[in-house]
Amino acid sequence: MPKKAIDVSAWQGKISTKTWEKNKDDIPIVFLRCSYTEWKQFAMHEDKVFENNIKTAIKAGMSIGVYHYSQAISETEAIKEAKFVLKTIKPYKEKIKQPVTLDYEFGGRLNSSVARKMGKQRCKQIIDAFCKVIRNAGYVPMVYANLSTLNGYIADNIYKDWLIWVAQYNSRCDYRHQAYAWQYTSSGHVSGISGRVDMNIVYGQSAVSTPDNGKKYPYELPKLPHRGWFTSGDKGEEVKKLQRFLSWANNKYLTQDGECGSKTLEAVRNFQQCEGLTIDGCFGKECLKRAKTTKRTTS
Repeated sequence: MPKKAIDVSAWQGKISTKTWEKNKDDIPIVFLRCSYTEWKQFAMHEDKVFENNIKTAIKAGMSIGVYHYSQAISETEAIKEAKFVLKTIKPYKEKIKQPVTLDYEFGGRLNSSVARKMGKQRCKQIIDAFCKVIRNAGYVPMVYANLSTLNGYIADNIYKDWLIWVAQYNSRCDYRHQAYAWQYTSSGHVSGISGRVDMNIVYGQSAVSTPDNGKKYPYELPKLPHRGWFTSGDKGEEVKKLQRFLSWANNKYLTQDGECGSKTLEAVRNFQQCEGLTIDGCFGKECLKRAKTTKRTTS
């Protein structure tokens, strides 16, 4: 059953428990901006009213999700944003029942020219990097973007990996795939909240492909060498198994010659980056642990 939701930030100011309670029957869900990245430089900040608004929303019994306004233009930046989000929302983890969202909007550093130059697949890889860190921390990730951005700047299969929140100010949502939520206007009015408010319809997780719809690695994983990690110069059948896994995990073919050279180390670093691990090029215990749970959408 679809439900109404609003999303708010410092622009709407501090919201009281009384205001949430007064509107909860009609609008039971709220997405709070927890943090944002600056337009001109890569600097992240907690939303100045987030602490107040999540505490009052919790007291009122709201169904709560959060979002981060992103300006990431690399996987490394996206991972930093995700880790900043996790730090910001950690005190409220048990109370966040709605998704943790990457707000993918064009601004200063991240703009249409930059996105066009990067290409759709590259933009998706950056989004993937953020969402994987969020998922690995035990939350449900989601991607917010307007319809033209989803259609024109992000690889079309994004909806297969992550929940989608579509912004389209219209009488209907024209996104050609299933969406978790639809933001249909930015000009709503809610009693007790000053200014205009974004209004949304939440369809729910049952209406979409979830982040867990991928498949685990179907082959045997490598056994680590005695030292505890693979590094440059290693050779043999276990290196072949490592190379086979990296080809699968990165969705990019890697020659399986049993020799751990520069391309294999590069593939390890790419895996570490996408999974939010320490990027050192050494495939060790933490990488193997993550490999056992990593999933990939194969369709």
